[in-house]
Amino acid sequence: MFTNLRSVTKMMGAVSAAMIMTTGVALAEYPDRPVSWIVPFPPGGPTDVASRVLANAFEKELGQTFVVVNRSGASGSIGMRQVATAKPDGYTIGTLAGPSLLAPLMQESMPYDLTSDVEATALAYLTPLILVSNPEALPDVTDLESLARHGKNNDMSFTSPANGSIGHLTLELLSSELGFQGTHIGYQGSAPAVTAVLSGEVPLMLADSVAVLQHIKAGTLRALAVTIDGYDELPDVPSLSNLGVQSAKTASWGGIVTPARTPADVVSRLSATMEKVLQDPEVMRRLVAVGAYPQYEDAETLAARIAEDTAVWKQVISDNGLRALR
Repeated sequence: MFTNLRSVTKMMGAVSAAMIMTTGVALAEYPDRPVSWIVPFPPGGPTDVASRVLANAFEKELGQTFVVVNRSGASGSIGMRQVATAKPDGYTIGTLAGPSLLAPLMQESMPYDLTSDVEATALAYLTPLILVSNPEALPDVTDLESLARHGKNNDMSFTSPANGSIGHLTLELLSSELGFQGTHIGYQGSAPAVTAVLSGEVPLMLADSVAVLQHIKAGTLRALAVTIDGYDELPDVPSLSNLGVQSAKTASWGGIVTPARTPADVVSRLSATMEKVLQDPEVMRRLVAVGAYPQYEDAETLAARIAEDTAVWKQVISDNGLRALR
């Protein structure tokens, strides 16, 4: 009898050890120590602020510290590579936003592949982009139909916060769909690009809502369309999808990812936590204040979004012969 009991005890010990080895985490409830939250952009920007709002909410919900670590550079690819190469134990997670999605596609040698090097975990928010024009530079352009007509009959230039940004690539898609060719003039950041549109130097831009909303309300910029449905700040401005624009299938968004092979139960807990905190009115208010509109998707849905967006942007980059980052 004692021999059998010793055998059962040994077997149970072996099973426990195997569980720890295969999951990569101990049996203690996750998380049982601080989690590093990598933000691939500098402190103070919209993505950083939104990430800090979410990290604070995760701390309250899970009772553990989430330390925001800024790892900026190379359009977000440095920080995202740190996430992709971290130990897959759930103690390093990262914010994935548009620049980090596009950056590897613009480089000759991809530093990471988001379809294989990370685990999609949860979508957190959508970022409205607004198509704006300078009403003095383009007095006859009041909607997409008149924009298409003007673009077909005149030389057209447009701008965005950077070469290869979501705004740039979406405008390339949009101009192609509307049937005109435009010349993209890139700037280093939203502020100089908006200044160029306000001055009439460049008449058209697809910009983050926080960068242009005040100018729209002041009448110095005209809003032609917005990239998300139901944008409360501009209820009379149609969305691209409502206008039947196919290029509206892509969007600017932010979510969280973990290193590939992170245990499924850890991914599931992080995803469920995101779904819960996004229902908190204070979290919602603070996100909207920086132009991030709460929108939850689970890990599987986010993975499909990443794969679809990656395929679309690869094609746009190839079709337009965009130069790789160096």
